[in-house]
Amino acid sequence: MGILSPLIYSAGTIRKLFLGWRTPTTWISALPGQGWVEVIGKVKGNPIQSLFTKSECAYWQLEVKEYHSSGRGGGRWRTVHKESSGPFEVDDMTGRIKILEGNSNLVLDRESVVENLSEQDKTLVEGLGIKTKGLLGFNKKMRVVERLVALEAEILVLGRIQKSEGLISISGSSIIPQIISNLSKSEMLRTYFWRSIRPMILPYLIGVVFLVFYIYMIMR
Repeated sequence: MGILSPLIYSAGTIRKLFLGWRTPTTWISALPGQGWVEVIGKVKGNPIQSLFTKSECAYWQLEVKEYHSSGRGGGRWRTVHKESSGPFEVDDMTGRIKILEGNSNLVLDRESVVENLSEQDKTLVEGLGIKTKGLLGFNKKMRVVERLVALEAEILVLGRIQKSEGLISISGSSIIPQIISNLSKSEMLRTYFWRSIRPMILPYLIGVVFLVFYIYMIMR
């Protein structure tokens, strides 16, 4: 399973990237009745306060990661909690559409990352049902990432059309979460690619470096 996991993860990433690349941008007024769509417009809604930094925004996403050591001098960050705020709307001057909350991939030009958690930060994380200390009482190595979407920001949304009681909205699926980005399409695809691939490549690169160093040392 350890060998298969990166391959499965890579296949899912490639599928999302291919979907994002091949789905054309459509005016909201011309959206089809079903299928995957991409829209670009300005964020509308009521201002809310983010959960972690208490910043004003239209939409927030909080992700808590915990570092798991492999026991062989390496390890990786694993998401132990991820949640988002409620829905908002996107307006492209031809119409408006509701963007539903869900397990979205937010690809933004910046995000807030906190690794050295203060006592107040630990209290907030503990309130989410996540333990910040291990069995022996030592602090776990954790990272809190907060991503914000501002009111009136121009964003790109990739997702599946949903119809319910006459209302049309965009959401993701259990296989391919919707993507929300304030970057251009080309920048979004490039940023998402490297963000997704880097965690898989880095451990292998470190292993190659150690292997080359080991071979160098024994052949001296």
